Amino acid sequence: MSPLRSTVTLPAVVVGLATFLVVLILGPGLPVAVVTGAIAAAAFARVVSGRAVGVVRRSLNARPAHVGEFPRLHNTVGGLCLTHGIDRPELFVIDSPEGNAAAMAGREGASMVLTTGAADRLGLVELEALVAHLLVRCGEDGLAADTTRASMGRLAGPRLVATADAGSDRLMQVDFDGADLTRFPPGMQTALQALADLGTEVDAPRSTSRLWLLQPDGRTDVRTTSHPTVEVRIAALGEC
Repeated sequence: MSPLRSTVTLPAVVVGLATFLVVLILGPGLPVAVVTGAIAAAAFARVVSGRAVGVVRRSLNARPAHVGEFPRLHNTVGGLCLTHGIDRPELFVIDSPEGNAAAMAGREGASMVLTTGAADRLGLVELEALVAHLLVRCGEDGLAADTTRASMGRLAGPRLVATADAGSDRLMQVDFDGADLTRFPPGMQTALQALADLGTEVDAPRSTSRLWLLQPDGRTDVRTTSHPTVEVRIAALGEC
């Protein structure tokens, strides 16, 4: 079973079972109730997964990053995508002086969301490193499942501990892979430090935490299940 299917399976089963019970009580018969419940479960899963990116973006109050307003960002994304043959994601920003960014994906493709602080205040080398990290993340198979889970909030239920504990290691691997795109690990090191110095706290639902480059609660010096500390990530990149 794919990560995306496992994300929506339990809520879809609950919806299907509830529909089955309602139809059964109404009296059309068991076969009709079973078919109706199955259709309801499938429709719920399809709608939730299809609308996940839009739901998350709206929860973040993200707006399109127009090229005239953010030319450096567009040039950086376009250059890396062209050089490495990567599909270009949609670009969005959140109006905030803090320094953070997130990636999300769904059926219609991937999106990047940067705070305006990150888009405007990073140097060119640091911005390229940040974008490279996000492009790697956009290409991960598990991002669509994480996005769907984020859109569902509490409905998604708790993650398995083993999966959550692997989150911080996964993020460090994305750091390494992003540094491979730019061929300059120090750029990612200085980007992480610059973002931390700007502050990383954003007004975002807790369910979106795994989508962010840095802890959205602003505590970059505290390890979580999805994020190592900035110091650990910078030190690891120094060993590349």
